[in-house]
Amino acid sequence: MSVKETAKAVIQSINNGDTLTTVRISADSFHADTVKLAGVLLGKKLGGIYVTTSRPSSHIVDELEETKVDLSDLYFVDLVSMTVGGNTDNPRTLYVESPTMLESILLNISLLERRLKSKRRFVMFDSVNGLSIYSEPRVLREFINVLGNSMRIKEIYSMLMTVKEQTSDELASALKLLSDRVIGD
Repeated sequence: MSVKETAKAVIQSINNGDTLTTVRISADSFHADTVKLAGVLLGKKLGGIYVTTSRPSSHIVDELEETKVDLSDLYFVDLVSMTVGGNTDNPRTLYVESPTMLESILLNISLLERRLKSKRRFVMFDSVNGLSIYSEPRVLREFINVLGNSMRIKEIYSMLMTVKEQTSDELASALKLLSDRVIGD
């Protein structure tokens, strides 16, 4: 599935009232496609929170700036930079010490959602696979369930990005059960 088809399916999912969607993307184009998808949503005037589990947020900001999309209503929860000693001085980003701190991720999302100006909002996890490295499957399922239901109540569209080739059958089944929709081959 091309990024254009994926973006179209995500927009349709939002318009249909879905609140939690799993988006499966090939490893070959994962990073580029997640950034392009965020750019499409920002271009449609959605405000968002981008949760980085696979790369520092500063790299994602650089890539989005190249596309000339308006980043004024985009915030980050960065799970990478503090762990690897990256840049941690962006005021639009909240940094979490470790990807194992799932409650801190939820708290930071709640803090940032108050800053969003748009009525139509999204939360994007750039890799659930990244979280699965640090958390037991049961704990990760519980986290996704709490996240999904809290975002449903707040009417914030949430996307859980997964790398197709790295998603175990157990994780894929849990995501399918918790998601309103699964996009991608």
